[in-house]
Amino acid sequence: MKILKYKKDKQNVYKVETNKGEYKLYDDIIIKNELLLKKEISDKKWQEIIKENNQLKAYYDAIKSISIKMRTECEIENILKKKEYTEEEINETIKKLKEGKYINHEVYIEAYIHDHLALYIEGEKKIEKDLLKLGMTKKEISPYLEKIDKFIYQNKIKKYIEKKLKTNKKSKNEFKRKTMSELINKGFYQEDIISYLDNCEIEENTDEIKRIINKLYQKYIKKYDYNTTILKIKSNLYQKGY
Repeated sequence: MKILKYKKDKQNVYKVETNKGEYKLYDDIIIKNELLLKKEISDKKWQEIIKENNQLKAYYDAIKSISIKMRTECEIENILKKKEYTEEEINETIKKLKEGKYINHEVYIEAYIHDHLALYIEGEKKIEKDLLKLGMTKKEISPYLEKIDKFIYQNKIKKYIEKKLKTNKKSKNEFKRKTMSELINKGFYQEDIISYLDNCEIEENTDEIKRIINKLYQKYIKKYDYNTTILKIKSNLYQKGY
């Protein structure tokens, strides 16, 4: 294979024109293989250079994604798979990133927990579940979750319920049921939720009850007699937790 000329492409990449086509190589690869001093190279050696260049490209793509935000090993693997790198290229990149401390699960877990406690209404179970999805293990996660003061989670539950109460139009039972479901989905423990719900004052919204009764009455009285209408209203209210 004959090398005809080089042309600067972008940043640290050059377009290399050969008698068999044009290729893009990193300057690191060009310098390492002393290509500027060579006009001709064997096909076998060229394939080795292309392989080495692809490996370096995978590494740079991984570094670019890490520069945007911290990544786990699993995230890097998925990013590189989408870019259609080979398993060998991905494994070698992961190895190199670990050697350079670019992938550090301990730092990642600690930062992730800190951010989610500060920015989101999330309980311990959801934080753990999300970290497991990111490729962490329970053994890695547990020590950091165990260090968190349980009062932090309890205070989040308290603030969430107090905020919901300000706009509540549901019955006591319906409010408790729905709020319990929402907080469980957010990863809080049921016993902590019950503990606060059982001790907070939830007033029945009489105006809302009257509105519902009137609406149901207008709906059913057109189809049924008075007594049947009353029974259906009571049944409906019971289902809503009144």
